[in-house]
Amino acid sequence: MTSPPTLLLLAPPEEQAEAAAPLRAADPALTIVPVCDRAALRDAVTAHPDARLLSVCSPIIVPADVLAALAGPAYNLHPGPAAYPGLFPAVFALYDGASTFGVTLHEMTSEVDAGPIVGANEIDLPPDLDRLALETLSRRLARHLLGTMAPALADLSRPLPPIGAAWGGPARRRADFDALCRLPPDIPEAEFRRRLRAVGEGPHHALRLPAFGRWFRLEPEHPDAPVVRGGRPVG
Repeated sequence: MTSPPTLLLLAPPEEQAEAAAPLRAADPALTIVPVCDRAALRDAVTAHPDARLLSVCSPIIVPADVLAALAGPAYNLHPGPAAYPGLFPAVFALYDGASTFGVTLHEMTSEVDAGPIVGANEIDLPPDLDRLALETLSRRLARHLLGTMAPALADLSRPLPPIGAAWGGPARRRADFDALCRLPPDIPEAEFRRRLRAVGEGPHHALRLPAFGRWFRLEPEHPDAPVVRGGRPVG
């Protein structure tokens, strides 16, 4: 007896329902297994080795042995353009003053954001966006690309063909973001404002300044504002 087609959907809990909708519309017979963390991912791959893995805007880096255990290629919907692989693409695009931004669908490999690109969506970047606005926009672009690519992703009989686009720039890590948050004591005002626009303000990160052997954190301008992730309030 042939097992039904199964897709493992790796995404944050608040993204699961919206990410699954276009895939179910593309193939109502597709079984979608929601996965939110690395432990659950390992269990799901063990239970469904013939499944296709799709990661949608997830911070989880899929280990190489998990990818090797799958029968076919796995795919990642990266919330940034190919020019900004790795974590926090919106942050580094804003810091660089990028004029365009987008999202990228690619095959996963053992190296982060390095596999063949199978889909992309890119737009001109308005000059006045801050990090919150850009990350909200990136989620809209990701949902649009996912809707466009859903029929191909739901068809487990064949891999997605590369589109010939290439990655560019270094894959950013958490350490790169933390370095951006650490302000030199003699930082010029223009550089401070450049970093503030890129990093933004949040409960789990802040610009920091050293003085007198201690680190001082920037207080949020609106400490009672709701926490927003993926363009929607959480918590």
